[in-house]
Amino acid sequence: DYIHYMNVRSWTGKKGWITNYSGLYRSTDNGKIWKKCEDIMWSADSNFGQAGYYWEGEYVCMVGTQTGRASCPKLARFKEKDIENLSAYEYWNGIERKWIKGDETKATDLFEDTVGELSIIYNTKFKKWIMTYFCSQRYNITARDADDINGPWSEPVEIASGKDYPRLYGSFIHPLSAGSDNLYFLMSQWTPYNVFLMKTQVKHSEK
Repeated sequence: DYIHYMNVRSWTGKKGWITNYSGLYRSTDNGKIWKKCEDIMWSADSNFGQAGYYWEGEYVCMVGTQTGRASCPKLARFKEKDIENLSAYEYWNGIERKWIKGDETKATDLFEDTVGELSIIYNTKFKKWIMTYFCSQRYNITARDADDINGPWSEPVEIASGKDYPRLYGSFIHPLSAGSDNLYFLMSQWTPYNVFLMKTQVKHSEK
């Protein structure tokens, strides 16, 4: 088991908050004891300071953003055995349409939007990738889908509004969504400072 974490310097940064770095913790006993992975670290300005993961086939896919809520998502992948070996990570470059190994600066935006607290899953029923995230500009939780994780991604769809759920944030997909007509996700609200299990229907769209 792994946890991707961020070491926060300040919660009042220009983009939401500022970190010192991000990294991984590992547990080999089902979460009883956690140890810091000393050999893997993302810098304060990394495009993978926050990330959502999903294991699909040969690779673990990792969609990352800068820390905060004001950057576009980028894509990396690695084999399970290489999770603690950053030099083995591959980054999707949409301009060259290829994976580039070992250099995260080569990763390009999957789409343009202000993305925070993202989560991804592959829906086996509709054969679609689904991403959810908090969008500060629209003050909502947004969903997008794609046939391939490297895109193209659909236009944004609102699945929870700040007008209905004041001070909402977070959008972490529950694994039960993987083969379901419904998308289950965890949504937080600053007031009453709690987490709620939400459900919305997955609608299949023909292109």
